[in-house]
Amino acid sequence: MKLSLYNFLLLLMIPFMVSRLLIKSLRDKDYRLNFSNRLGIYKKSKSSNIVWFHAVSLGEVISSQQIVVEILKEYDVVLSVSTPTGLREAKKIFGNSLEVVYAPWDFILFVNGFFKSFNPIGLILFETEIWPSMISKAHQSNIPVIISNARMSEISYKKYSKLGFFFADTMKKISLVFAQSNDHKTRFNKLGVSLNKIERVGSVKFDINSTLDNSIKIESDKKFILAASTHKGEDELILNAFIKLRIEFKDLRLIIAPRHPERAQSIQSLVSKSNLISAISSIVPKELNNNDVIIIKATGLMRELYSKASIAFIGGSLFEEYGGHNIIEAATEKCPFIVGPHMHNFEDIINLFTEKNSCIKLDQEKDIFNAFKTLLNNSSLRDDMIIRALNICTDNKGSTRKQYTKILNTIKGEDCEACNSNN
Repeated sequence: MKLSLYNFLLLLMIPFMVSRLLIKSLRDKDYRLNFSNRLGIYKKSKSSNIVWFHAVSLGEVISSQQIVVEILKEYDVVLSVSTPTGLREAKKIFGNSLEVVYAPWDFILFVNGFFKSFNPIGLILFETEIWPSMISKAHQSNIPVIISNARMSEISYKKYSKLGFFFADTMKKISLVFAQSNDHKTRFNKLGVSLNKIERVGSVKFDINSTLDNSIKIESDKKFILAASTHKGEDELILNAFIKLRIEFKDLRLIIAPRHPERAQSIQSLVSKSNLISAISSIVPKELNNNDVIIIKATGLMRELYSKASIAFIGGSLFEEYGGHNIIEAATEKCPFIVGPHMHNFEDIINLFTEKNSCIKLDQEKDIFNAFKTLLNNSSLRDDMIIRALNICTDNKGSTRKQYTKILNTIKGEDCEACNSNN
């Protein structure tokens, strides 16, 4: 009854979902790409050994890639995403080794379409992807439902709690949850997942390995600061801080790598109003030339940018609606970093770093200028932050192996006591 009501309400929302997607496609035409996927329409697969792995967007695709690689050694994989940035990055990473599609909207008929086309033997949802129809269909099909690298922030927990009428039954159908921390484990349990189905394993993001030569710098006699994964509204604040910094640090340069590369042109227009020289680049430039600001119009370059930047500000953290982005890439690439006050998507991870004084977390957005100035004036502080951050990353490695080993055993039915419980 609850699932039927959920699907009825979702059916009413479909016209609005279509309209929203069309509006987004004005900014990124790939939102219209393979629109039929959203309706559960796919080519029939010939494989009978498919694992469905869902990673909603860019960050999740990058973070989950090693787990997906390990699963591919044993099974075929269909990787579903929800955004064009995720789709493009997945195709860049995996090429033809797996099929990348848009996930169906969670209306039961669309989900049924996916199952008819691929007939998966397991469903893996990455981080905080809880979809009642997907999970219920998998449970009905007697295949394991696993949440990998699971996180449940306090904000998300409160939202799911308010919708407990719809989600309580869904939570009981989940086979296994790999929680990033004890707090996440507790929240999933309170939402209805039995404790015997939840394991605390840390985060796969700590298992990133640097392969770059950190000795290579962009014009070593000139420093540049990086604004990474920024959202609309953050670019203006960073730019204002940069203009003030240039008064004291005349050779300083700025590289902005927006979370959504399609915003590059609008950011350049913003920069031009400040009478600064700028350029848009789809690669990490070897030289900054006469440009004051470079705007990156590409994905997949963040690690290289971190490896060459003097200091980074990590976006999505100045406004509550975004909740922050991955800080571990900066740490592993030996880049001292600053974040804003809103990091609830990474609450446990950011706490590890702030407790060890291995980053600067702002109390308010106006502190950006002072944070950059402090780090630019104090090389010893930058070096200390780098060492402490690297130690944190080293101490927290190993989650990837724990997860993919258990995932493979669960799909094979070798380690699935919890999966067979409906409690």
